[in-house]
Amino acid sequence: MFSFKDWALLLGFILAGLTTIQAQRISTGTTGSGGFDTDSDRSRGEFEDQLAEEPDTFGVFIFFADNPNEEREFADTSLHRYFQQYDPARQRELDWRTLGNLGSAAEPFVYQPRARQGFDVGFHQFDLYLTRADQLPFYRLERAFTQVEYTQGSEQADGYMKARFSRNFANGLNFSLYYDKIAQIGRFDQYPNQNSRNTTFGGGMWFHSQNERYDGFLSIVANTIEQEDNGGLDSLPINGGQFADPSSSVVRLEDGQTRHTHREFSYKHYYRFGGRADSTGNVRRAFTLSHRISYNRSVYKFFDEFNAGDTLFYNHFPELLTDSRGARVFMTHREFSNEFTLSTFKLSQLQSENKARNQRDLLEIGLLHRYNKLEMEVADSVVNNLFLTGRLNFRPGPALQLNTSAHLGILNNVGDYRLNGELHIDLKKVGSLKVEATSQLYRPTVLQDRFYISRQAVWDNQFNATLENNFTASFRLPWLDLEVGAGYHLINNFIYFDTAGIARQTGIPLSITQLVIRKDLRVGHFHLDNTVALQNASESTIRLPKVFGKHSLYYIGRWFRVLDVKVGADVRYNTSYRPHYYNPFTGQFQLQDRQEVAFYPIVDAFFSMRVTRFRAFIKYENATSLFIDDTKADGTGERDVLKSRSYFQTANYLFPDAAIRFGISWRLLD
Repeated sequence: MFSFKDWALLLGFILAGLTTIQAQRISTGTTGSGGFDTDSDRSRGEFEDQLAEEPDTFGVFIFFADNPNEEREFADTSLHRYFQQYDPARQRELDWRTLGNLGSAAEPFVYQPRARQGFDVGFHQFDLYLTRADQLPFYRLERAFTQVEYTQGSEQADGYMKARFSRNFANGLNFSLYYDKIAQIGRFDQYPNQNSRNTTFGGGMWFHSQNERYDGFLSIVANTIEQEDNGGLDSLPINGGQFADPSSSVVRLEDGQTRHTHREFSYKHYYRFGGRADSTGNVRRAFTLSHRISYNRSVYKFFDEFNAGDTLFYNHFPELLTDSRGARVFMTHREFSNEFTLSTFKLSQLQSENKARNQRDLLEIGLLHRYNKLEMEVADSVVNNLFLTGRLNFRPGPALQLNTSAHLGILNNVGDYRLNGELHIDLKKVGSLKVEATSQLYRPTVLQDRFYISRQAVWDNQFNATLENNFTASFRLPWLDLEVGAGYHLINNFIYFDTAGIARQTGIPLSITQLVIRKDLRVGHFHLDNTVALQNASESTIRLPKVFGKHSLYYIGRWFRVLDVKVGADVRYNTSYRPHYYNPFTGQFQLQDRQEVAFYPIVDAFFSMRVTRFRAFIKYENATSLFIDDTKADGTGERDVLKSRSYFQTANYLFPDAAIRFGISWRLLD
């Protein structure tokens, strides 16, 4: 449940937004260097959701420290398509699958490659909820800006709070705050030992010198992930009994707990030469030197106090070594990095306080060094990564944009590389084309290489590097509201976790083909948004549904001349397949052959509204459960999880029955 500290922080955000200030304007002088729904950057995607056909702009521009000249306009839209989708796993075109409760471990439904660069511990199950220092947004604005959102769950203890704040101070200084907290800690409407408490708190300081040559960006971010891990269900509640709610189910682990903490500090600064407008108004080419220094300390811990009730889990996974005191996984990773870059760029338009800045071109070369120290209970190790990096972006006009990036490893990761290119062609009414290609070679993660439980080795591998090539292309026809995309992924030396939870590497190339179709229909005030993804993997070492679809049918209009409303239903589904199982000991999604989930169209009904800058929604989730007959039971009334027709995204992790959630969003200026 939210503590006094959390509510005090929320009140502080609101008071900061309500306080009228005389903002010190920051100059708009130039600074810096220069697939399918990859969702690699949650913070950036969050603001893209604000875009609409007719945005109500109000002079707030968002950018990131890695390239301050690429801005997005923060638009105050009516009711964008993801407003009622409070769950980060659903705030995207293609959903991620979770363990059924908000804030739990997650992975994509549709395969998406992960960008790799050097040393990697290997825990990525909570990436959806993390905000890294280089993902912290900065704001160019004239007035103080505050946004607060809160979503209430089916129990008072369940809630999701988000807050953003930014304002200018004197002498070219801007300050911003970033706060997210998921508290899914109710006891009756979810399964035993399945609570989540995820917190992100970040602060940013941007200094812009009076002569417009120097810019500095300080980012401090703290991420904390706290999970109760039950290992999945062994039996459902007694059918029709007095204690038939989810809390009476039998789970595999009664005491499993995971805690990940990330504390990150980063300072990136630029010094610019040139880039000023001449007497004719043309902006000259700019040259910049930049340097980033950062420090990150991550602690990973899993603990289960072994007891008699947990034998159900250990019977399924006898390879997991334990003793009478319980099972423990513990490691600490410290990373210290330095990056130097030299770049040149030219703005694509004259400087303006009322328009987002972007670059016509960018050429950047750099050198990145990372010192990694891994502390484990059995031994410590040090790894040095050194990369040559580069970027080349080209935008001669609004109709064409080419972005490329690359890195090449030198020291401990010699030979590792990544090449990426994106091409955007806008043909106006005819349509728009996006093509992306990536090739990368990367070493195994620490977890894939070696793993210890309670100081005892479970495996010690000598895997080869993985070579991955990805290609996606999509074409959008605006006059039909239709977009068709295709993707092909080829992976050599693919590493996976088998049915026993052990890391394995296949010598057979793995390929994945994809087709994604998006089609929106509109008749008067009624809309039907459709997204269908088809995919097929050549090998069974990765389990993906053949078809994943999501549709939204809704009415949208204005009532009483001031109230924007949206009412309808969202439905999503996938074809039957054997999904991955989440193993809390390793923190990985692994293969399993015991359960096949059936086709289940899960329906959520919603109503949302907006009055000026205040929004609210109410949502009835998993309405399908009211009509699904899941009464199969043995003589004792207990139901078999493996035969249940309820909704699963991950094997043995059942979604709760129907529940109500509501949320509000309040945006303040001055």
